[in-house]
Amino acid sequence: MELLFIAFSVGFFGSMHCIGMCGGLVSALSMTRPKVWWSGLSAYQFGRVTTYTMLGVISGLIGFSLKQLGSFDQIQLFLTLFAGLIMITFGLNLAGWMPDPFARLGARAIGGLGLANRIRSAASKSTPVSWFAIGLANGLLPCGLVYAALGLSVASGGVAEAGSAMLAFGLGTIPAMMAAPALVNLLAANRRSLVLKLLGILVILLGLFTMVRGTSLMHMLHGGGAGHDASTHEMSSSSAHQNPMPHHEINHMK
Repeated sequence: MELLFIAFSVGFFGSMHCIGMCGGLVSALSMTRPKVWWSGLSAYQFGRVTTYTMLGVISGLIGFSLKQLGSFDQIQLFLTLFAGLIMITFGLNLAGWMPDPFARLGARAIGGLGLANRIRSAASKSTPVSWFAIGLANGLLPCGLVYAALGLSVASGGVAEAGSAMLAFGLGTIPAMMAAPALVNLLAANRRSLVLKLLGILVILLGLFTMVRGTSLMHMLHGGGAGHDASTHEMSSSSAHQNPMPHHEINHMK
């Protein structure tokens, strides 16, 4: 349950950044019609979430396979720290304190996936299927948030857990993405900067929480068991010293 909360929160708080890349596509789609076509926009969101969920299932299979090899706790620690570090980097970018390391890669991916052509094609069709296809392709765009969520999904070590986590992540991005056409125009430049800074700080805190959660889990796995064994041994020794068998009883037993 904690993994689902983290995944949803990362998607929700970080989705304002998505308006910059994915939201531009949404706005472009919306501008092809005189009014916002909610059926097509909903299909687009469903396509994105479908891709995220499929990626989650694949990452879960990878995590499950790694779990069978042994020493998965070390892999979990690495993936959790990696996810937390990506979140912190993303939060710094969201707040405007560092450039987006995936900006150029994302621009190339938009061209490589042919999203511009797909948008022009979708504008001429009255069925939401084409918008769903754009959403499917959009879910493959390079994004730090997606990488962080996938890292946590692999670390879960289970297919159902990973798929659910990426589903929760995708659902968390929907509110901002559905409101993207209005939010871009509604928020003034100065207010937009303040909102992005606050959301960036929240994502940074989520990243720190994720890293602390990972190290705490490792401490419980490695330190808890050893501590329990040591305390049990100490209690047994103490009991033996406090309750020695009387000498005459030993002679009687002989």
